[in-house]
Amino acid sequence: MYSAIQGFDYRALVSSAVLVVTGTLFVVGVSGQVTADDIVGLWDTNDGAEVEIYERDGIYYGRFARFYDDPPAGGIDSHNPDLSLRTRSLVGADFILKFEFLDGKWRNGRIYNPENGKDYEADLELDGEVLKVRGWLWFRLLGRTVRWTRIAKEIL
Repeated sequence: MYSAIQGFDYRALVSSAVLVVTGTLFVVGVSGQVTADDIVGLWDTNDGAEVEIYERDGIYYGRFARFYDDPPAGGIDSHNPDLSLRTRSLVGADFILKFEFLDGKWRNGRIYNPENGKDYEADLELDGEVLKVRGWLWFRLLGRTVRWTRIAKEIL
């Protein structure tokens, strides 16, 4: 059967095919990986606020960019435990605090809740164009996860 095509190198064909498939799998695998700055940008909390996440010195923070529904406490940080901050505007205030990028997620940070003046341990995880924000008090299992949606740069 193989004698019909004299001089054809089937080994070279198989080797080339293996290289193409391996290269394709590598590119697909690499392109699916999350990098530290993938989180940077504007996010819709889906409950009345837009949040800007930014990086400073390798650590990630987030601040309220604007409210499209009624902001908590009329937009003033009136429940802050620091009395000197109780009159500051929530717009521009950091509330995503000190996240490190480790193992494809943002960890070891805290989220401040302006509705009660408390902050909570938290993790952030990117799932496509959705940011899963999990906050908890005492035990991670007792926490809550909310999903934020990336706001396209074209909208800005």
